[in-house]
Amino acid sequence: MKKLFALILIYSPLVLIAQKADSIRYYSLEEAYNVHPDSVFAIRLTKKKLTAVPKEIQSYKNLRHLDLSKNKLTILPEFVGTLKNLIDLDLGKNKFTSFPTEICKLINLQKLVLNQNQFTHISECIENLEKLTYFDVWDTPLETFPKAFIEMKNLKFIDMRGVLYGPTYQQKWIHNLHWVKIEFDAPCDCMEK
Repeated sequence: MKKLFALILIYSPLVLIAQKADSIRYYSLEEAYNVHPDSVFAIRLTKKKLTAVPKEIQSYKNLRHLDLSKNKLTILPEFVGTLKNLIDLDLGKNKFTSFPTEICKLINLQKLVLNQNQFTHISECIENLEKLTYFDVWDTPLETFPKAFIEMKNLKFIDMRGVLYGPTYQQKWIHNLHWVKIEFDAPCDCMEK
């Protein structure tokens, strides 16, 4: 009996981690219509050729994970800023030419993916995202980082690969954000700020 008990103690953390990872149930919007809105915590609308965020999403007030990647979005409607429970937002591979400032109202956001968009600047309002730990702007042609990042002490990771920056630019931000792991491609002589 003691051996069995020890076995349970050794394996139970792994089981809990696996259960937590598997516990996120992503719904399509069609599936979400068929359940009570309060029980929907994650919606995935990838590769739908969306040019606008469906207004029905605003009725899912407990939404924590929203994946709108691989669409044709250029703006975010105001109601996105009311989804206060969002902790994970994926807007990668869309058509944003300016940073969508509605994101700055999502004060509980921890993970933000904006890779493969076309904006060159990030609004200083990003400092409102005090809980942000992960920021992916891979292959997004940013010319500068906002100074607000310096105040974002929970930030742990930024993916800046896909755009070539010079060594001075890279070293400046590695120094300014010394507590953050920033991934750059190898430096070049092509962009110095």
